[in-house]
Amino acid sequence: MSQLTRKDCQTKILDAAEAAFADGGYSGASMRDIVRVAGVNLATVYYHFGSKNGLMEAVLKRRLGPLRLEHLEILREFEREAKGAPLTVEKILEAMLLPPLRLVKAPLAKRQAVTRLIGRIVTEPDAQTQAILRTQRSEVRAAFLQALRSSLPKISAADLQWRMEFVWGALAFILCNPRTIQLQTRGACNPVDAAKVLSEMIGFFAAGFRAPAVHMRAATA
Repeated sequence: MSQLTRKDCQTKILDAAEAAFADGGYSGASMRDIVRVAGVNLATVYYHFGSKNGLMEAVLKRRLGPLRLEHLEILREFEREAKGAPLTVEKILEAMLLPPLRLVKAPLAKRQAVTRLIGRIVTEPDAQTQAILRTQRSEVRAAFLQALRSSLPKISAADLQWRMEFVWGALAFILCNPRTIQLQTRGACNPVDAAKVLSEMIGFFAAGFRAPAVHMRAATA
């Protein structure tokens, strides 16, 4: 098997698996359907990916890997520009949000493929899927959490993690439900306008990150 043929075979399997995982999640995806759509046999899938678990890891790595690299590159670039000073919350949020928001300008087929997968995996209760996702996101999450701790030393680690989860959750909803947002707002909000979404999210969440913790507000009431 030539290198080109091997790559093409893997791509067909990954395309079929991605659609299956996006539609049915990890447990609902049928290996029989995946091999049928890919036009290969089950032995070929196991040869390339080892198992269903390995196949899911490869699907997520293909789609989330480029985002992970871009996240880290932008964050490191901003840190170099800051010359040792803590980044502002606004710059940290820009580094968090810019790579995934660029997806809205991607060709329709790629945008739909990625957003359908994101929509499934962030809401997927399957423990196997969440374990794989945590592994692939751990480096990015740690880097942003560290940047936030440096920028907001008076906010507890637990509060920073809560607030970071709110950002990721809002982002996933925007990416996966653009039509819903347009309908609910009667066209006032356009999720395809990445620059506007970025500006609105940075303004909203920067204020949220800087807000005193709930227990601090209660103590001063």
